[in-house]
Order: sequence, then structure tokens, then C-alpha cells
Amino acid sequence: MSTEQTQVVNAPRPRLKFIDMARSFAILLMIEGHFTGAALSDAYRKDEYLLYSLWHNLHGLTSPLFFTVTGLIFVYLLSGNTSGGYFSNTRVTKGFNRVRQLLFWGYFIQFNLWSFSKSIYYGSEFHMDWFYAFHVLQSISFGILFLLLIYGIYKLINKGALYWYYLIGGLAMMYIYAHMKYYINVQQDLVAAGTIAEPQYWPTWAPKIIQNMFYGPYSDFSFVRYSGYTILGGMLGSIIRTYEHKTREWWFGAVFIAIALILNFGTQSALHWVDKYTVAKGLTDHGVLELTTTTIARLGQVIGLIGILIYVDKHFNVKSGLFLKIGQNTLPIYVVHVIILYGGVFGFGLKPLLFDRDLHPWIAVSISATFMILFAIMVKYIEPLEEIYDKVLNKISVKRLLFKSKKA
Repeated sequence: MSTEQTQVVNAPRPRLKFIDMARSFAILLMIEGHFTGAALSDAYRKDEYLLYSLWHNLHGLTSPLFFTVTGLIFVYLLSGNTSGGYFSNTRVTKGFNRVRQLLFWGYFIQFNLWSFSKSIYYGSEFHMDWFYAFHVLQSISFGILFLLLIYGIYKLINKGALYWYYLIGGLAMMYIYAHMKYYINVQQDLVAAGTIAEPQYWPTWAPKIIQNMFYGPYSDFSFVRYSGYTILGGMLGSIIRTYEHKTREWWFGAVFIAIALILNFGTQSALHWVDKYTVAKGLTDHGVLELTTTTIARLGQVIGLIGILIYVDKHFNVKSGLFLKIGQNTLPIYVVHVIILYGGVFGFGLKPLLFDRDLHPWIAVSISATFMILFAIMVKYIEPLEEIYDKVLNKISVKRLLFKSKKA
């Protein structure tokens, strides 16, 4: 190999800033949506108001964007070095640690210390139903777990491109979700008709903490519904890693935008015809696969946004400043915002103490803007804040060790 070729091979890859931009956009959209959604009065939640209709549609993009970008970034980093064994890839070990971390924080911030204290004081029963809820962080952890398992299958088979494995896995999850959504709709129809008093949650034999992972009383972010986004995001991450030397070419972003348009405007018709075939073959009931139309259209919108960001990264000098740094600190932002807004851990937050869907739109927007600025400030000074956090934890650990040694 010539010296010139060696220099090209060893040259550092340019940072693809559109990935960080997508992550920052996702977390800011989440903050805005949650604070506005918690404050905006029901009186203004009508589609006849154009601004509300636009906001509601944009808010619906938040979760698909967040989950898809999570999968994209994780697999982009995971597939940076596919040589060697499965656990020789440091991203695999980090990934499993991330799964445990997200599960811990997901359930921890759902604990209600205030209710727990009251139940002790009054001697009343402490209900754990909400603690068992399956929410965003838990669902993301399952999505990452699936990414790791699919990567393990890829390493085991050792044939073909990694993105095909994630494509198959993502489509399989979407297929499972279609059947789950059909089951949910049937249960809700039975309740509406008065045939049954409450839905028959699934798995029927499982405790609530397991049911919520699939379909339970508190399964707002069932992994069956959202893991498809994460897995297909992993497919995008693998594609970008494979063709990252082409991301600056004009056609790369154009392909993303073209796929987005196809998924947005062609999904329902395509699924309608597929449904006809599967019904004829006795594989599904009528209209089952068509139930995923909105899910796939949302995925298309995410892909289109990434395509736009690819062009932004190509044509504008986006500096690695505070905006990109926000996207690199999504977990602390999410945890802190749950504590402040919803009363995670402590049991009292801005909602419902100060507002609960009862404010004028301009006040709601002002609250969202204020907290977006506050979280940006938090991220700007995240390093000294983390130092304080580590010192507190170290002191607690030292005291615990001293206490144990004295008892011994």
C-alpha cells in the first residue's frame, strides 16, 4: 500500500454533525411538547385553531424522532468496528450498561416519595400501579437491547450487510405491533359496547409490571409499539456508517427525502394491498397491517428530517457549540425535566401544582421557552454540575462504608 493510500485510510473521519443536530432537535422538541402540553388549556385544544393543529402534528413527531435517532446513533457507533468478536466491541459492553442504566432511571423517577411518606404517616396502603408503568426510558432500553441482540445474530451468521438485519428486525416488530394494535382496538370496542367492564390486558397471565411492557393499564410506551422505530433507526445508522464517505454528495440526502415522501404518501395504499393478500392467505384479519399506516408515515417524516439536516450539515458551517452539546446530554435533561414537571421521585412538580392544562397559549409557550433556555444553561455548565453530583455520591458512599465498618 502506498503512503498516500495509508494516509487516506488512517485519516480521521469527519464528524457527521447532522446526527448530533437530529438528537438535539429531538430533545428540544420533547421539552417544548411536554411543557406546552402540560400547560395549554383544553379550551384551545381544537383542530379549528390552525396553530394548535400544527403544534399537535409536530408534537406527534417527538417520540418517533427520539426513538429513531436513538437507534441511529447507537448503531452508527456500534458498527464503527465490526471486526473481532461480539464482546470485543466496546460498544456492546457499553450498550448493555446503558440498558441497565435506562431501566434503573426509568423506574426510579416514577417513584412517588410524597405518596410513600403519606402512606407511612397515615398507615394507608401504598399503591405501586404507577411505579410499574412502562415509559420512555424503559422502552428505549428495550430498543437498545434488541439492537444488541440483532447485532449478535449478525456476528453469528457473519453474512450480508448489517443494515439488512435491522431492516428485517424492524419490519418484524412492526408486524407484531400491527397485531397488538388490532387486539387493543378489539378490547376497546368491547369496553365501549359494554360487553366487558375493562380491557383484557396482555399477557393475561402476567403481573401488571410485565403487562405494561406489552399492553397494560400503564403501557404508554409499550416496547412493541416503539422498538420498531429504534430498530429501523439502527438500520439508518448502519447505512450512514457504511456510506459515510458519500454523505457529502448531493444524492445522499435526496435519497432520504425521496424515501420519506414514499412512506408518507404511499404507505396506506401499499399496506391496503398487502392486507388483501394476507387476508386471502388466512395470515391476518382484515385491515390489521393497515393499522401501522401512521407509524410508518411518522418514520418517513423522521427520515425526511434527517435528509434535510444532511443538507444543512453539507451547506452550512454548523459549529460544535451549545446546540449540539444539548443532544449529547439527553438522559440528564430527560430525568431532570420529569422531576421538575411531573414530580418524579419527590411526588410534586409544576403539574398540577402550578398548572394543569389550564393556561392561555401564549403563557404555555412562554413557559416552554423559559425551560428550554434553562435546560440549555444546565447543559452549558453540565461539567461542574456533574462534579458536584459525583462529590455528593462519593460522600454518601464513604459514609456508608464508615457506617458499615463501625457496625462490623
